[in-house]
Amino acid sequence: MSKIEKTQKKVSQSAPEEGRAQEKDVVQPPQEILKAVRSDDVKSLTELLAREHKKRMPDATVSKISEENTARFLEQPGIEKELVEQMMKIASDNSLTPDWVLIRALKVYVREYQRTGQL
Repeated sequence: MSKIEKTQKKVSQSAPEEGRAQEKDVVQPPQEILKAVRSDDVKSLTELLAREHKKRMPDATVSKISEENTARFLEQPGIEKELVEQMMKIASDNSLTPDWVLIRALKVYVREYQRTGQL
């Protein structure tokens, strides 16, 4: 038997053991969480996750999502589809990546703001 064949034999023998070791390392979630997920019980799952979070990070505060916060979030400016499409076209026409075009636009904007002081 050659050295290569011996090495292949050792590797093939150790591979199943490595697989079993990896299986042991996998941590299963608690049964109550699995039950809530399988039954599509979002409320129970949320409560379980909040309880677990509090257990792991007792000093952390979790604020509930209120309608006021949601309204403020929706009022914030977003990126319009047409603007993104124009940026993609500019990038494509000039053989550039979209992130390069975006960073360049930010640099020009910042320079203009520094010059004029206006948004």
